[in-house]
Amino acid sequence: MAPTPGRTLTAHSPEAAGRKAVQLTQLCTIRPLPPSVICELDPVLTELLQRAEAGVRAQAAARLARCDWAPREAVRLLAFEPLDIARPVIERSMVLDETDLIALADLSHAHRMALIARIHLSAPVTLAMARHRERDCLMALANHEGALISEASAGDFAAIARAHESLQEALAGRGDLSEGFVRALHAVAASHVRARLAGQYPDLADLAFPADKGAGFEIDPDVDRHAETVASQLQSDRALSTSDVLRAARNGRAEIADHAIARLTGIEAADWRQALRRSPLRACLLAARAMAMAPGQAADLYSAMAASGRAHAMEPDSLTRACADIYAAFSRDDARRALHRMGAGGSIH
Repeated sequence: MAPTPGRTLTAHSPEAAGRKAVQLTQLCTIRPLPPSVICELDPVLTELLQRAEAGVRAQAAARLARCDWAPREAVRLLAFEPLDIARPVIERSMVLDETDLIALADLSHAHRMALIARIHLSAPVTLAMARHRERDCLMALANHEGALISEASAGDFAAIARAHESLQEALAGRGDLSEGFVRALHAVAASHVRARLAGQYPDLADLAFPADKGAGFEIDPDVDRHAETVASQLQSDRALSTSDVLRAARNGRAEIADHAIARLTGIEAADWRQALRRSPLRACLLAARAMAMAPGQAADLYSAMAASGRAHAMEPDSLTRACADIYAAFSRDDARRALHRMGAGGSIH
């Protein structure tokens, strides 16, 4: 019988369309095909898949998901099928573009969790996922090494992290957050997470510790004047050293430690205290660098400050990394100048 004129693929039964769809899917995935061939096959395969039964579409999705040169419109058709069909494509297909992924992120919680399986998630895609403010999704993004988290999503993460320290900790450990994101996270974080932020982002330590933090700044004026006299006399006798700083800090003698640091760094005691209020970690490490302390002594100084309530306690590994970062970034003179800038306004010059 001669073929009916004008007969199209839409006339195929689901079974016939399915058989042809399977054949074309196999043809597409055996080996890379020229783009021109893929362009010709794409509308044909897309129409066949539209006519085929769900089982065939699921089979095609599983094969095409692993094919980087798969026909784009066919893959897009499968991506927006029910999730039991679409999952392999959503999780793996490199044919889907950013616009597709954002649209998928807005479909449902299950779609967002399927997207987590992808090797890479761009910042616009993670923003689309984060704006739904689902704790498990945000936690998965925070732990996803291939997910780029932008400052635009900071508010969404912070809103949920406020009540979940595990999310705070996961975000603090990433090491790739912007300044604005660190600010937002710090505003809701527990004290130990704030300390971790300071270790993870030493250049932003002044943001991680607001000026009203740090006990021990209120010192009796008479005690303070005596400490200044002692430090001045030791310096005149050329006997003032970093050992005196460490001894005073360890013994909780903040007034002597402050004036000794001020003398050895060439800064006013009031300016040193201002710097310490702004960022205990950064101020301590810059002062230690300016005084030619070894990195281990710098860590000891900060730990002594923390023990006396003038700084947040830090994990040893985080403190060691922060010391290494400061010592690598600043010479003694650079550290002294940076410390002076931090303390600007603490005294009248």
